[in-house]
Amino acid sequence: MSENLRNYTKAIYAFEHVLRNAKDKAYSAKSPCNGWKGSDVFEHCLGNLKMIESFARTGKGPKSTAKMGKDPLAQWAKQRDLTLEALDHAGALQTIAHEPFGPDMGSFPVEQLVAFMAADFVPHVWDMARTAKVDERIDPSLVKYAMSVWKPLPDSVLRMPGMMGPAVKPAPGADAQTRMLNFLGRTV
Repeated sequence: MSENLRNYTKAIYAFEHVLRNAKDKAYSAKSPCNGWKGSDVFEHCLGNLKMIESFARTGKGPKSTAKMGKDPLAQWAKQRDLTLEALDHAGALQTIAHEPFGPDMGSFPVEQLVAFMAADFVPHVWDMARTAKVDERIDPSLVKYAMSVWKPLPDSVLRMPGMMGPAVKPAPGADAQTRMLNFLGRTV
């Protein structure tokens, strides 16, 4: 298993852990993501799974966006299994993802898309945990991995509309998780 896929899988299960501990009211609660509720964070992450599954199977993006159903946890588990099954084939990570972020960023192997989408999950684990008022701690190896993906991106990409907000100055002595979240525009 590649490091990117290993981290993607860990991030999937970290998000699922939060979902398992969340109450239904978390989906209607305001999240740390500007203008989003818990249901928006859920749909975004469910869409992450659906996106990876589609690109791994076809090289193209999904034909529809992910929408939260009546049983989010069951919906999550089903899409998780479909996604991991799609990635569990020889050559799946080498499949070319055709313009997953549009023509400006071009096409590249699913392996690279998995790397980026693993890093995308990490702050959303915290977003959902904060929204659900459950344990917000993230595996330190995922925090380190996410920073290795996010930090090199130019601000023009990292902070474009629909991505991350302006960085927040971390408090003196802030831990690695807080520094990552602050870097990605979250106030902790």
